[in-house]
Amino acid sequence: MSATQNGSLAVHSAQDGTGVPEGLVVHLRDKNSGLRVASVGTFRKVTDPDGILPDFQLVSEPLKLAALGIYALEVGSETDPVECGDFDYRLRSVVGKVDAADGVSLDNLKTSVSADVTTLDPRTGATAPLKNAKVRLTADRTSQDATTDAQGHLSSPFTFRGTENDTEVRVEVLDTPDVRAGGRGETARAVRQKAEIVLDAESRKIKARYGSTAKITGQALRIAADGARKPVPHGTPMLADLTGEPKTTADGRFERQLLMSRSGPVKTTWAGGKSPWLHYVIANTEAEVVEVSYFRDFKATVDAAGVKFTGRLAHKPLSQTPTLIEVQRSEDGKTDWKTRKVFTVDFATARFDQTLPGEGDGHWRLRYAAAPSMQGSVTEPVRLDRTATAFTYFNAAPEPVRKGHTFTIKGVLQHETPAKPYGGQTVQYYLQPVGSQDYVFRGEAKTEADGTFVQTFTADETGAWIVRYSDSDGKHLNAESRRDDLAVNP
Repeated sequence: MSATQNGSLAVHSAQDGTGVPEGLVVHLRDKNSGLRVASVGTFRKVTDPDGILPDFQLVSEPLKLAALGIYALEVGSETDPVECGDFDYRLRSVVGKVDAADGVSLDNLKTSVSADVTTLDPRTGATAPLKNAKVRLTADRTSQDATTDAQGHLSSPFTFRGTENDTEVRVEVLDTPDVRAGGRGETARAVRQKAEIVLDAESRKIKARYGSTAKITGQALRIAADGARKPVPHGTPMLADLTGEPKTTADGRFERQLLMSRSGPVKTTWAGGKSPWLHYVIANTEAEVVEVSYFRDFKATVDAAGVKFTGRLAHKPLSQTPTLIEVQRSEDGKTDWKTRKVFTVDFATARFDQTLPGEGDGHWRLRYAAAPSMQGSVTEPVRLDRTATAFTYFNAAPEPVRKGHTFTIKGVLQHETPAKPYGGQTVQYYLQPVGSQDYVFRGEAKTEADGTFVQTFTADETGAWIVRYSDSDGKHLNAESRRDDLAVNP
């Protein structure tokens, strides 16, 4: 709810046209006496003339109250009222015939402003000059006070700074206990001057990583009426950057902060792309963005299956092109990196989970070589250790053995350096029959606490026996015994 200029009460609906009950009655209460002095229940409905927007206003006839002032608005009963804001019934300030002399320029920042200032009494509709009243002249970034004369007329010089985004001057009547604030503006048309923006040599071409911040520096100059090249006024706003609108220094220099997000020309000009004081001019910086990649959540572990690599390869800006990652190993983690595997990562998902079978002992890293237009990425080397295992004794006896008779295979499994018994481990027996290239699984056994193992078999064919240990905890190397030939006689 609010008061209009002529003293009517306006009730505003919500944007969706709700919030105003049917049969609305609004009461005005005198804040000094505490008494209700008027009730308003008759309104005309004002809707969108195009019939598009659903919101509306209810507007009453101008209220004729006995005294000026600010009244409380409320709805509901006298004993249980609901406050709804204030109704401003003070004298209305009216600013008319505003004029600001044209022809200002950066060589002449002074203009003259004139206006007639009156008040409107909402009780009677009568107007009267606002005599000897303080008013404020305001422009973008500039303001000064002035005073009306005995006839309510204003005539005052006004000086711009030359850094404003527009040259409108507003005459503002200040809020007082008796008079409601009001104002009106007029534009003093400026004469634009030619200008130039000179970039520093290092700001004409910039090459930097995607997402980084680069600086564009230079000097902004104007061509005065006499042809002299001069710095633009101190504080002239330049085109917005990461920090807002950078301002020039007294010598016309500026510094802009540029977020490197794409390659191509980057323009530098006045804030908002225009200035009322200067002709439009641009200076272009040729920006080259170096795309970047980096590994995230990278882990390298070793288990029975081999060396496992998990993580993500991020790419900025986002790319949909699959790329190749190299798995590399080095003995010392510093030199002689050798590629052991290459796999593909789709940047749409960026995640990878790869296993390289075999022993994992050594230093490992992942490498993305990238393309000429971007920086590659390499993970920090990871040292992975697997403990050596070995069969220090292995024998099948007796030799030879008759078919159908039993024989025994004994052995010892050890691990670490120096070697220690490796108990509680499963070993597997294999036979390679004479004339065959394949080993056939024939059984398994558990090692004792001292690393020994024993298994008895029934002789059925001649061949070579071996025993194997396969890593069970991801921390040991696999092992295989020597061959022991066992002849089986009829």
